[in-house]
Amino acid sequence: MPELVWIGKEQVVDLATGIPPRALRRAPELSLTGTGPANTIVHGDNLLALAALLPAYREKVKLVFIDPPYNAPGERWPYEDRLYEPPAEGWFGEVGAEDEDPLRHDKWLCMMYPRLELLRDLLSPEGRIFVTMGENEAPRLRLLMNEVFGPGTFLGCAAWHKGPSPGQNAGFLSKTHNYVVVHAKNAAPKPEANLPTTWWTAGEFGDSEEARRELEALFPEREDLFAIPKPTRLVRRIVEAATDPRGGDVVLDCFAGSGTTAQAVLEQNAWDGGDRRFVLVEMAGFANDLTAERVRRVLSGGDRSSSAGFDFYELDEVR
Repeated sequence: MPELVWIGKEQVVDLATGIPPRALRRAPELSLTGTGPANTIVHGDNLLALAALLPAYREKVKLVFIDPPYNAPGERWPYEDRLYEPPAEGWFGEVGAEDEDPLRHDKWLCMMYPRLELLRDLLSPEGRIFVTMGENEAPRLRLLMNEVFGPGTFLGCAAWHKGPSPGQNAGFLSKTHNYVVVHAKNAAPKPEANLPTTWWTAGEFGDSEEARRELEALFPEREDLFAIPKPTRLVRRIVEAATDPRGGDVVLDCFAGSGTTAQAVLEQNAWDGGDRRFVLVEMAGFANDLTAERVRRVLSGGDRSSSAGFDFYELDEVR
């Protein structure tokens, strides 16, 4: 099997097994009491948070949906993993754009590898993982997931017609689609009946403009919202296809962002009477006032799973 080689790989291959344990501390003042499924929102670095979730959720997650950094040519994003010795100076901090950071793809792979390992350990034997990605890292993501999950677990790669996005139309071809890479926890899974093709149209799955309007409708007073969030319909179709309505299936998103995954789970439960639960992890400062607040506002609408609530957790220091 082809294997990816990159700077820093030796430091991260076994990183997931040596993360210092941290406790999850519930914040009652930020939690929302409900009588429905027990949902969870964690504020903290997702590498540390995933390790902290392992004792309670190992092999219990039915669906992982993540929308990690795409590492697009002009994109800058923070990379703060400090659990190993960096292989080069200037390794931590902000990952620079294509023409200013020669190690940006190595850093992206170092960031993704241990997180995918932990997500694999959290997935149930029948679990699925869906990862959205732009074309810049899609080839490396395919190889990386084959390495972490095994080539026999690959279920497919769908193209989602997201529509044009700001800053994505420069160059020879206008970029109007992203990819969704799908793997199973184990090989030889049962066929997926609800996602029959690898071309996901905006008409069926929503697009970036629809996602932006959804967020603006929930937060009309704010101007500092995500520029390109994911539409609820996209995540909801994935939830519908990869989980069962009954049985308490857990849906995990460790790049929770604006909280689209939580809304998708709540809406799908309301639609089919399901009892699915969500677990979100968001490291940024908006974990409460955007990610969790979106859940509060969706629930206050009264036409969805109004009995649901969530527990909000912070990461404690190393024990």
